[in-house]
Amino acid sequence: MAKIVKKRKRKMTFIAKACIFFLFSLVCMLGSSLYVGTMNASLSIKIQKMNNEIASLKMENQNLSIEIQTLQNKERVYTIAQDAGMDQNQDNIISVRED
Repeated sequence: MAKIVKKRKRKMTFIAKACIFFLFSLVCMLGSSLYVGTMNASLSIKIQKMNNEIASLKMENQNLSIEIQTLQNKERVYTIAQDAGMDQNQDNIISVRED
């Protein structure tokens, strides 16, 4: 008659459990560091694009401000008024002083 051999299940030791936990932690750390690095690079690119856009809008605002100042020039307004047939009547001009 053949002898029946029972296989014993081995229990995991503390060191084996610690190694599995360490490997799992290492994989999680590497994954999270890659994710954070990618997000950091993405955000840096977005910040640089926004700064470039802000700089171009500031330049455009400055150019428009200069254009507004030239269009508001008193001599230009008088020239356009004269071309339209209007005169400057000195009798109707009243100067007001603030004290």
